[in-house]
Amino acid sequence: MASMRCSFTLDDDLMDVIDQYAKERLIDRNKAILEIIEAGLSSPGKVEVSSQKTRSFEKIQTIREEMQAMNKMVIELKNEIRLMSHILDADRKNEMKGVPFQKKTWWRIRK
Repeated sequence: MASMRCSFTLDDDLMDVIDQYAKERLIDRNKAILEIIEAGLSSPGKVEVSSQKTRSFEKIQTIREEMQAMNKMVIELKNEIRLMSHILDADRKNEMKGVPFQKKTWWRIRK
């Protein structure tokens, strides 16, 4: 029988269960996964597989939605910072205007 290499993604909880199974039997993870699959396929009766946990593609969608919400908040914050910067610049320019007597040249002050 020829071997075939496969690659797949597992939830952390499931990987912990597989690692515990391998540790109890003193085998490596690959052998443990193979034994679990073979045991499931060779078990008498119909095996029903139910997926009650949120899988990675659903987590990705949730993360995307959260990132979009964060992006909106960052844009709003950026706009507020621009507004505050504009207000501070306007206040600074008003403060920099001289008092009327300071605008006079030295020869006009000597009255």
